[in-house]
Amino acid sequence: MEKSEKSQGALARAKIVYFFKETFRYHSKDEYKEIFSRGLDDNGGINGGMPWLYVRAFFALFVLFTVNVLILRLTNNPLFVPSVTFLGGTTVTIPFIILLFELYPKRDVSLLMLMGVLVGGGTLAIALSQIGYGFVSVKNRWLSAVFTGILEEVCKIIPAICSILFFGQKGRYSCFLFAAAVGAGFSVIEDMGYIFYFSESHAPVFQSDVQAVVSIFTDRGLSSFCTHILWTGAAGWAYGASKKPFKSFWLLILLSSVALHILWDLPLEGMWQASVILACVVVASAIGIAMIHLSRREIITACVDLEFFDEEIIVQAKSMGEVLRFRNAANLTFSLAVTCLAVITLLLCALPIGTLYRTEVFGDSQSFINYIQGGYSFKADWDRAYAVGLPNYEERWRNEDGELELKYVIQAQSADIEGVQAQYYYGYGCYSTGYELETISLAVESLPVGNSRIECTQFKFGKETVWAFDVYENLISYVYNDDGSVSAVLNAEEFEGYDILIALSATACAVAACCTVILVAFTIKLRRIKEDEKK
Repeated sequence: MEKSEKSQGALARAKIVYFFKETFRYHSKDEYKEIFSRGLDDNGGINGGMPWLYVRAFFALFVLFTVNVLILRLTNNPLFVPSVTFLGGTTVTIPFIILLFELYPKRDVSLLMLMGVLVGGGTLAIALSQIGYGFVSVKNRWLSAVFTGILEEVCKIIPAICSILFFGQKGRYSCFLFAAAVGAGFSVIEDMGYIFYFSESHAPVFQSDVQAVVSIFTDRGLSSFCTHILWTGAAGWAYGASKKPFKSFWLLILLSSVALHILWDLPLEGMWQASVILACVVVASAIGIAMIHLSRREIITACVDLEFFDEEIIVQAKSMGEVLRFRNAANLTFSLAVTCLAVITLLLCALPIGTLYRTEVFGDSQSFINYIQGGYSFKADWDRAYAVGLPNYEERWRNEDGELELKYVIQAQSADIEGVQAQYYYGYGCYSTGYELETISLAVESLPVGNSRIECTQFKFGKETVWAFDVYENLISYVYNDDGSVSAVLNAEEFEGYDILIALSATACAVAACCTVILVAFTIKLRRIKEDEKK
C-alpha cells in the first residue's frame, strides 16, 4: 500500500474521531465568520473543519419550538399557532441542510445561496405539484400513491436542475446539495401546511391541537431528512455525475427516488406499513451516505496533498489535551440535558395531562345524538302550535305609544319519557300574524343539571339537520367526518394523568440534577488540571 493511501485512510479515521468533538467544542467568532463567508469573499480552496453549526441551529430551533408549544398549551392563544407551524416545519429540515453544507469541502457555495434555493426552489416545486393535482384527480388510494410519487418527484427535480444550471454547478456534491435544498424547501412548506391544518381542526380547543402538532412534527419533521431531501438530492447527484443530463444512469436514480416515494405513500397498515417505511429509510439513508462519501473523497483527493498527512501528524491530530476533552464533554452533557428536558416538555404538552378537554369519536350521527341526550329519546317538536288556554309565562314590552304589548310567551308541557319526568318549555314570539315557535328548552330533575333548562341545539351532519338537547352540557365542538363518523371535543370529567405528570416531572428533575452534578464535577476537574499546568 502506498503512503498516500495509508495517509488517506488514517486521515479518514481521524476525521471520524473528531466529528462530534468538533461539533460540541467552543467556537470563536472568527469560525462563525468563516462559515458564513464561504462562497462570498473567497471562492477558492477547501474548508478543513468538521461540521458543527448544524447542531447549534437544531438546538436553537428545537428549544424555540418547545417553548412556543408550551405557551400554546398553557394559554390556548391562537396567536402562537403561526410560530408553532413555522418552527415545526423547519426544526429538523434547516439544520440538516446546514449539515450538508458544512460537509461540502469546497468554498464556492454560500449558505445564503443555498437558503435562496431552498425557498425559491421549494416554492416553485410546490406550485408545480399543485397545478398537477388541479388537472388530475385520483380517488383510488393505491393509484393516488403512484401518481403522487411521480408528480412530486418530477416537480422537484425541475427547479433543482434550473438552480444547478443558473448557478453554474457541475460537481456531483454541489448538484446534490442544490437538489437537496429544493427538496428541503418542498418538505418545509408541506410540513407547515399539515401542522397548520391539524392545529386548526379542533379549534378553538387547543389541547387537541397541541397533540396534533406534536404528532405531525414527530411523524413528518423527524423523517424529512430521509424523504424529500434525499430523494431529490439523489436525483441531483446523478445529474451532476452524468455527462449528459438524460443519460440512463440519471433516469435510473430518478426512478429510484420515485419508487421510494411511492412505497412511502402506499396505504398499508400495521407491520406492513412499518416494514416498508423502515426499508425506505434504510435504502434512502444508505444511498445518501454513499453519495456524500464518494463526492467528498473525490474533492479532497483532488484538492489536498495527502502526502502531507504523514503518520506523525495523524497521531498528533488524534491526541487531544485534557482541558479540551473535558470542555467538549461538558458541552455535550449540557446539550443532551437540554434536549431531554425539551422532549419531556413536548410530552407534557401533547399528552392529556390535567386537560379540561377530551376527544371522542362516534361511529355515526345517531350514536353522537344518543350520547348528547344521555341515552334518552327527548324530542324537539318544532311543529307544535301555540295552545290556547294553557298557562303562559308572558313578556310584555312598551311600544312607541307607551302601552304594554305582548311580545313573547312560554308554555310548559309535561312529558313522561322512559320513566323520566321531563318538562318542555316552548317559547313563542308574538306577531301580528300569530304565534311563532322560536325556542325549545327542557328541564329534567333526575339529571345532573338539576332544574336548569337545557336549550335545544341544532346539529348539522352533512345535509342532515338534527335538533337535540345536550343534557350534560359538556360538548365543546364537533366535526362530521366524510365516513359518517363524528369527532367531538368534550369537557373532561376529571383531572387526568396524575401518574404521568409525576413520572415526567421526576424524570425532568433527575435529568437536571444529573446534568448539574456532572457539570460541577467537570468544572472542578478543569480547575485542577489548570493548577497542575501552572505548577
